[in-house]
Amino acid sequence: MAYIGRALVQGNYVKLDDLQSQFNGTKTTFNLTSGGASYTPGSANTLLVSLGGVIQEVGTSFTVSNNQITFSNPPTADAQIFIIALGNSVTIGTPA
Repeated sequence: MAYIGRALVQGNYVKLDDLQSQFNGTKTTFNLTSGGASYTPGSANTLLVSLGGVIQEVGTSFTVSNNQITFSNPPTADAQIFIIALGNSVTIGTPA
């Protein structure tokens, strides 16, 4: 079924780089990157984090500080992960 409604006019969704290669079963803090560049979300609430196929809850399962995500429990070395940033900040200029 086709989408009905107005098209998205600002913002986008960004799939962040995979962190799995850094998982060792003890480490809990990881740098967030997109395309190899540091990524700082506007808020932890804008991240959709799936770890081992389970959506993680902000504040309980993970926290974010600047460009780092910290999990409350260390991910196992074989845990699959994906992180989607739900929108980017938009700079709105002041009228001339």
